[in-house]
Amino acid sequence: MKTMNRRETSGGQAIVLATLALFAMCGMMGLAVDMGWSFFVHKQAQTAADAAALGANQEAINRISGTGAIVSAFTCAAGGTTATQAECQTTAISCGSVVATSNLNSGCQYAKKNGFDWTTSRQGVTIQSNDGDPAHLPPTAPGVKNLVYWVTVRTVQTIPQLFSAVFKNTEGTVSAVATAGIAAAIGPGQFYGMNHRGDCIGLDPATATNGSNCGVDYTGSPGGGSQTTCGSFNANLCAPAGIVLASQCNNQVKGTCDKGVAGDGKNAVQMGATLTIMGNGSSDNGTVTGAWNNMSGKALSPIYTTDAGTFQDPTATHRTPQPPLASELNSGSRIPACGIPNGIVPANSILGAYQYYSYDSTTGMIDGKMLQFSGNVTFSKSSGTCPGNLTPGTSQGSSQFPTYIFYGGMNAGAATITMEAGQYVMAGTKTQVDINGNNRNVDIVFQEVGANITGDSNTGTMWLFTDADYPGMANQLSLVPGDKTAINNLTQGSLYFKNGTIDLNGLIGSTNNGSSLPASLNAYSGIAWWQDRRNSDVGYNKAAGSAGCSAISAACTGDDGTVIVCGATSDCGDHNNTHLAAMLQANHVTKTSPGLVMDPGNANIAVRGVYYQPRGAWMNFVAGNAGFTCNNAQCPLEVITGALLLDQGTVSLNLAGVTNPVITYKPVLIH
Repeated sequence: MKTMNRRETSGGQAIVLATLALFAMCGMMGLAVDMGWSFFVHKQAQTAADAAALGANQEAINRISGTGAIVSAFTCAAGGTTATQAECQTTAISCGSVVATSNLNSGCQYAKKNGFDWTTSRQGVTIQSNDGDPAHLPPTAPGVKNLVYWVTVRTVQTIPQLFSAVFKNTEGTVSAVATAGIAAAIGPGQFYGMNHRGDCIGLDPATATNGSNCGVDYTGSPGGGSQTTCGSFNANLCAPAGIVLASQCNNQVKGTCDKGVAGDGKNAVQMGATLTIMGNGSSDNGTVTGAWNNMSGKALSPIYTTDAGTFQDPTATHRTPQPPLASELNSGSRIPACGIPNGIVPANSILGAYQYYSYDSTTGMIDGKMLQFSGNVTFSKSSGTCPGNLTPGTSQGSSQFPTYIFYGGMNAGAATITMEAGQYVMAGTKTQVDINGNNRNVDIVFQEVGANITGDSNTGTMWLFTDADYPGMANQLSLVPGDKTAINNLTQGSLYFKNGTIDLNGLIGSTNNGSSLPASLNAYSGIAWWQDRRNSDVGYNKAAGSAGCSAISAACTGDDGTVIVCGATSDCGDHNNTHLAAMLQANHVTKTSPGLVMDPGNANIAVRGVYYQPRGAWMNFVAGNAGFTCNNAQCPLEVITGALLLDQGTVSLNLAGVTNPVITYKPVLIH
């Protein structure tokens, strides 16, 4: 018998070992190649899901707000698939089942553009949506609250396996999920000066020319003092949350820009966390003169940016309409009308939630006079009465937030006025002669010893300055009896203060303890004073077909906070003085109406929340100690205006960190 040696008996073992090693190598290659490919596809799937969720939400905002509706008030009860609706699909459905007219279809198309086509055999896209009711929170992010609307998108794809197929894993499944919602957002600044290059103050409404202080967002006071401290220092303008100035002016453009974007007087000091100015850092940018410091007292260097979104009206983000009349939210109910003989409100009256107008006691004709107040006056929806001729309408006695309307304006005189929670609408005025003999179109005037006005501190009060053409006003005015020519001829008014004291809180959202604000008005949380966008030296967009729109090349499309016409030297879609003049006259704007004037006494305005004026309006603090102070300290206030002009004296605008800023609604990823 032949003895076989080791070499002869060990043949073929290497093949076995190599074969076994190949399985391990395939596993390793599967981890490297198949899992790598799966990871790549997953990133693509996530991108598609993110884009789809955001796109569907953005389209929802466009549709909800496009007709002037309040975004924050959306519920699925108003949902649908028409061009003005957002769809709710409370269970996930395939994009193949989404109708082409739905906002959800926009999301599906975004998924398709990013590589996920649900019509193929290997890919799928499902979509789900609902409103922000606490009972309807998204399943992927149940802890996220305060949403208006949300959309969840799931993307899935099966992919063939290469090396992993050795282990009978011939296919892999990759999926991703994203949820986006319409959520509240806070703007980047505390003081906004929105006038652009060439926007001029006090235009002649017949020609839209002959204005002054063109392109100026802010001028400091030449006075030497300041009423309150700014942190550990003193300042004439103090904005701890930042300053945003939209002009690109410099001293080289005479006639277009009279002064630098931030001219100062002899001793003016400006302080803020940041200073952002429109421009690219070149010599054509706005000049900043005087002392500009940060909150530590160090020199503050301007930040220049050409991002137009930074300098648009912050209340116009995603097409926010102007605040509606609260009464119009109640199925268009009409407020009772109260006619006051000769506009003289009896002293110590308790006034109900009515429309107030003046009429001639001799002729019985409506005369459009300013209403005169005296004594201790209280506004009360439940116990107030009408000290004149009452035309019955829908009672607001049980309303959470009633509307009071004043045709002709209000002369507070020396009255002490208490205002309950509600909306107070100054619906136009006519020329008044002030105590200095000047003609002004004034909505509210304090004269001589001044008034004392106190608002509600739990829900807040909103003052709205406009005319009889404000959206929804026609429905209310139709209840006022008799010839309404005098009311229809009222113009936009300004605010004029001498002495007097005001203590107001802006609207406090319904989610806060103690607030009775309707949830439908939460989008305007913080607003204390609102000046009609139409009362401006530029032309804001209005509803299609509105007065003055036919002369504009950029046709009116809706109340969305965008500027569509301005002067020939400014920047907007239609920069034509003739077109702008047509808009100003149609909007009942006068030479002085876009402005707030504190002249020249010791008016003390304590406002907490948001003070809003549109681009093309201005605040003018003239000689004296006029300013905003809260209990001898800084007010937690956000100021949005066209320009702030601090004149002679020790005037200042010193603000504390804002606690109730303007809220906008944006689509954001939440999962």
